[in-house]
Amino acid sequence: MEQGGLRKSGRQIIAAAALGAALLAAPPAGAQTKEELAEARALFQEGVALSAANNCAAALARFQAVANVRRTPQVLFNIAECEARLGRLVSALGNYRIAAAAADGDPKAREVTANVGARIEDLEQRIPRLAIRRGQGALTATILLDGSALGAAEMSADIPVDPGPHIVSARIGDREVVRETVTLEERDEKTVEVAIDEPPRPAAPPRAAAPPDVAPPEASRPAARPSKAPGLVVLGAGIASGVVGGVFLGLRAGTLSDLDALCGGDRSCPPSARPTADRGRLYTGVAEVGIGLGVAGVAAGIALLVTSGRSAAAAEPRAGAAAARRSAGGGVPRAAVVPHAPGADLAGLGVAGRF
Repeated sequence: MEQGGLRKSGRQIIAAAALGAALLAAPPAGAQTKEELAEARALFQEGVALSAANNCAAALARFQAVANVRRTPQVLFNIAECEARLGRLVSALGNYRIAAAAADGDPKAREVTANVGARIEDLEQRIPRLAIRRGQGALTATILLDGSALGAAEMSADIPVDPGPHIVSARIGDREVVRETVTLEERDEKTVEVAIDEPPRPAAPPRAAAPPDVAPPEASRPAARPSKAPGLVVLGAGIASGVVGGVFLGLRAGTLSDLDALCGGDRSCPPSARPTADRGRLYTGVAEVGIGLGVAGVAAGIALLVTSGRSAAAAEPRAGAAAARRSAGGGVPRAAVVPHAPGADLAGLGVAGRF
């Protein structure tokens, strides 16, 4: 086995040397300088040496640098030789074919013509082939092989690939929905069917136009809770009126005492007691009015405070009932001063109230 490998390496070295001699003997092209050609010859010699030492990766880099200066059939043949030994069979097959086309009819490339046909035939048998087909749910998906999207022609034929692992994937939009790794050896032929089990996403429903702003009917609006401030003000005013009435009621009592002293306890009073009687009437009227207004204000203030603690919906029936009472002759609390009211004292004043 080792002897066979040595014989093969020896034949490759001899072939590379012959091709190198052909390259060195080639007439210089007008587009390159002597320095560039000299550097290319040196790189080619390094590539031959590295290939003989089985350092194909380094040799390939040298040959590719030479091809940038002179792309001869010999250089292309040696590039294909290195790629084939590195397992890049597909690229090697392509470079062999290009070298064969370039050597056709060139007397200086007879060595290439003599060897390239067997190399092409050998690789065509060794290169594995992968068939990728669309399965269920993949009709509209983008199919990729090793990250490159496949066209319709590639999907309908077998694809030559290098030996080793390959990634078959499918994308819908920007989402990868299928990813599978397939490993092939030399001469393998495999078929991969891409099936997508994921159901397609439903299209988003069209957005309905926003309805125009319509003010809610008055009945549906929540009623604002009445403020307690009016009730507090009325209650305070009622208390103040009652206090004033009480003060004047005290003054009235003092005036009555004075009249009793001047009149001697009967109804016949001297003229000098008239100012005191007038003052008594005034105190009585003010006291009765103040007390009456105080009672009415306190009652009204308490009523306002009670209704302000309820919702407007609960207050509306009360308001309707109050309106009915007013229409029936009830009305708001009233107080009136009645002169010469029955039961009045000397001043003859009274308060008549209705609530």
